Amino acid sequence: MEPWLPLLRHLLASPAPNAAAFSSSSNNSPSSAPPAAGLLRTLLSPVPTLPASEPTTVLFQTLPPLLQSQALSFLSSSAPLLDAIQIRSLASRVLSAPPGRYQFWVRQGARHLLDGLPDKDAPDVPWEFIEEFHEPPPWLKEEAARSRPVLPWLPLDCQSVMPSGVCSGSDGLDGVRLESLELEQDEFPAMQEVGRPPSPPASPLGDSVVHRAQALQKEIELADSVLGAQQVAKDLHDLCLESGNAEEVLSLVQPWEADDDTVRVLLSHLVLEEDGMHGKGPAVVLCSLVLPKLLGLQRAASSGLISAALDICRRYPAAALEAVLFPLVLRKEGLNVAQCDVLTRIVKDCMHPLHVTAFCHRLLSGEEEERRPVCMPQHQENIGADLVWTESLFVLFNGILNQDIRLTPSTIEKLVSMIDGMAMKFRKSLKFGNFFLCFVSKCWHECKIHRLLLERAAETTDTFLTKAILVKLRPMS
Repeated sequence: MEPWLPLLRHLLASPAPNAAAFSSSSNNSPSSAPPAAGLLRTLLSPVPTLPASEPTTVLFQTLPPLLQSQALSFLSSSAPLLDAIQIRSLASRVLSAPPGRYQFWVRQGARHLLDGLPDKDAPDVPWEFIEEFHEPPPWLKEEAARSRPVLPWLPLDCQSVMPSGVCSGSDGLDGVRLESLELEQDEFPAMQEVGRPPSPPASPLGDSVVHRAQALQKEIELADSVLGAQQVAKDLHDLCLESGNAEEVLSLVQPWEADDDTVRVLLSHLVLEEDGMHGKGPAVVLCSLVLPKLLGLQRAASSGLISAALDICRRYPAAALEAVLFPLVLRKEGLNVAQCDVLTRIVKDCMHPLHVTAFCHRLLSGEEEERRPVCMPQHQENIGADLVWTESLFVLFNGILNQDIRLTPSTIEKLVSMIDGMAMKFRKSLKFGNFFLCFVSKCWHECKIHRLLLERAAETTDTFLTKAILVKLRPMS
């Protein structure tokens, strides 16, 4: 076997062994015949050290699976020059062997070797082998039989997927759970989903609860100290839990009417994390305290209020997505500068990139029922179902792109379409131009197919950024 060592090294080292490549790299041949022909004869030679058996054990059967697969690949490169009888003999041994005797890629290599023969010389191949290529591996079949699939083609048990969430990886998805990305909207009976008829309350409030809620409303208005606000927050917390309908209680109390200092204290002490809230407490608090303050915001909010709001948004990003980001972005009058500043901080400081990607996708390319912001009934009239593009909204998306958030292909297509439609309206807007330039810079590879459409939109603009945008769209070849 020593003369065959160069060829064996070639088989082990090359990702795709080829007879021509081996011949050009070596001037020595182990025999006068071409190396592929000599190798084929050697592989079919009986093994002298093994006892006689029927059928005879040949050298090929004693090789490890990797070397078997590489040898078949090497022979396939010279199949037309080899003896068809010997090829059929070797391939038939592999394809007619019992299941499990040879690995899949060895059987695939034998089938590929036969493909080089004329149809009349090719033996019949078991139909089971032809179907094997389209079949999942045995371990996946066994797992599918034992589990209830999450998806028809993904046989993983629901219980093993949902608690563990998203697997950590190099793309920065560590610690994010699937169940944290979306709230169950059916659990918000008193809060309205914009564009849908209000659902009936979970349970009517008793007279005593209504009277206590009205009394708390007056106490909140009269609270003039931190200690007083803390006591009101404790009483309101207890009433929400006792009533079993926190949304209706907060709708009666209307805590958003308090001044910023009182609301800050309420945010710090009214989180409603108990089991009786079924995980919806943070969203209830956000849409009854933070959202109303932001909907009417015209100038910079107090630092204390923003700090408390950011703290709860940081702890509960999914609730902030549904109860703050969606309602505010879908404001009927559009986003203004002060609101944009707050949302930019929430997105930057509180949201995982995966949350922001999901937010952009649902906002721009999701169905109407996917854009389901939650709010109190009193604020429903301020929130629409359609996005109103303003300069402040361009600033918000510019900030999102600068964080290197990965947008989905459908989101990018919607942004391209929006840019084409809004270019004339905002042709002299620097904020639109900044967003346009950032978009084509960050998403250039995805935008290549829309280059002509974006060039037309860029030529419509009239700012000092127009030339820079066009340069980005027309890179030198």
